[in-house]
Amino acid sequence: MSERAGVDSGPKDALVDAAERLFAEHGLDGVSMRDIAKAAGQRNNSAVAYHFGGRDGLVREVFRRRMLVINQRRREMVDALDGAADRDPLRALLEAMILPLAEHLRAAGPGSTYLQFLARVSPTVDFRDPTLASVRALHTELATRMQRELTHLSPATALARITLVLTMSASALAAFEQQWALGLVDGERELDAVVAHVVDLAVGGLRAGANAG
Repeated sequence: MSERAGVDSGPKDALVDAAERLFAEHGLDGVSMRDIAKAAGQRNNSAVAYHFGGRDGLVREVFRRRMLVINQRRREMVDALDGAADRDPLRALLEAMILPLAEHLRAAGPGSTYLQFLARVSPTVDFRDPTLASVRALHTELATRMQRELTHLSPATALARITLVLTMSASALAAFEQQWALGLVDGERELDAVVAHVVDLAVGGLRAGANAG
């Protein structure tokens, strides 16, 4: 079974698995479709085109398949906020965005590559694509709710700050993921502390005043 909530592994899943790992390690420009087909055990070098229509479709599927599961957890956390009047809304929203990524990393263990994939590849993903509509909707909701908490910033500055903070948070977790894979950190023991630092820094970054210059 692949880590996709009960979906049987097959040739298509093997291509996605191989693409996630290779893109995480080498970036988009460092991997050919032939490389991915070979790593997935496919003799047909046109397998990516057959299953996904090409490189862009494969990249979207690598992004989408785990994000659907991660976003299910985010949705649960966001829904729980409405009945938690004693919580700091901004921190709770950031935790809803960041903690599910860490939960994925903990579940996947030192072989995880998805955070590295996100850090290297997601800036090139076209989120306007219809296949990513459900992913885009939740991200937009979270960003909008965070924006409402940043009344000391202009809407444009708040949105720019949110985008930067979330990008840096994902990159920090990606670095930890890579260090875990290399045996440089004790992932099980150190992950919670790293996540706490990431959330604290994210909250501080969003609450900082705007640069008057």
